[in-house]
Amino acid sequence: MKKIKFMFLVGTILLAMFMFTGCGSTTVDLNKYMTIEVTGYDSRGTAKYTFDRKSFIEDYSDKIKINSKKSSDTASLGLMLGMSPAELLLDSCVKYELDKSKELSNGDVVTLKWNCEDNLTKENFNVKLKYSDIKHKVSELKEVDKFNPFDYVEVSFSGISPNVKVTITPNYEQPEMQYISFSADKDSRLKNGDTITVTALISKSNEEKLAEKFGKIPGVTKKEYTVESLPYYVTKVDEIPSDTMDKIISHGESVFRSYVERKWAKPENLIDVEYIGNYFLVDKNPWWISSYTELYMVYKISAVNPEPEQPIEFYYYVCYSDITASADGTCTVNFDDCKVPQDGLFTSESFKVGKYKYMGYETLDALFNNCIVPKINKYEYTSTIKNAEQ
Repeated sequence: MKKIKFMFLVGTILLAMFMFTGCGSTTVDLNKYMTIEVTGYDSRGTAKYTFDRKSFIEDYSDKIKINSKKSSDTASLGLMLGMSPAELLLDSCVKYELDKSKELSNGDVVTLKWNCEDNLTKENFNVKLKYSDIKHKVSELKEVDKFNPFDYVEVSFSGISPNVKVTITPNYEQPEMQYISFSADKDSRLKNGDTITVTALISKSNEEKLAEKFGKIPGVTKKEYTVESLPYYVTKVDEIPSDTMDKIISHGESVFRSYVERKWAKPENLIDVEYIGNYFLVDKNPWWISSYTELYMVYKISAVNPEPEQPIEFYYYVCYSDITASADGTCTVNFDDCKVPQDGLFTSESFKVGKYKYMGYETLDALFNNCIVPKINKYEYTSTIKNAEQ
């Protein structure tokens, strides 16, 4: 009998040593501490999870120990933060999330998925985690009528592509709309072909008010709109119809001839004005303050200088900014706001032959280097001028 009692005592001591030296293992069932709740209205339900942390810690405060031999860092961290081993295990090894949590309807299935550090848990705490995905079939949402808030909203676009803005105008005479606001995922710097998503925003409290007061809630919360058929900035010379280009060429020539009539001592000395091509500049960053596009129409001028009397040739430009086109391709050019060579305080776009001054450039290279090269960092450019060295 004494021998049996002795063996029982030895077994008890060995068991205690086994448990407190990290050689034992505790199994923890995580699922029993997790609950999923879905609230709200059918099609607008929201799911949330609750892990009963308090009960877990109470249940395992004396059962979970840190394996100090293998995880001195974990033990030190627990001491530093004043956390029990059970709390450390939860914070460092147990993670979870719902596969979906919003816009839920009765009949939907919500799944909570665990993402736990099994090996770390076993190594640091001598704990085996027991868990499985938790599925919750939604059935508790209240049934209410639905309405489409976008039936009472006007979404309009204004501006010139690619600098179009969106305006959202709700009809607040519709009483339900007092509880809803709207936002767009992008509301400016739009171009033809862009699609935006407008979202109807409603708080939970306002949704409750709608349901109580009108017996309905929004059934749709997002709608897409496409920018289309708006005027756009021409970004290629080929986009300018031939009849419009003829008008631009003719206008540029008339601008130069008008200058000759007003400024030359002997306008009759003008021999020829020949259009030789253009430089077309497009801003690399379309969110501009100055011109987005510039079309430099270049003319070769032939004339006779009075004194000393000699033939001369030089180059003149007329620049048109921001040519636009409508959906049908019809172009609009602001002929009243064109730019021509001029002398300023810090710039000179003229030269002299004898005592006679001419606005323009003696060579095509000089025109290019003065008008185009300084803008190359800001603008992309193309040229239709043949035999140009640039």
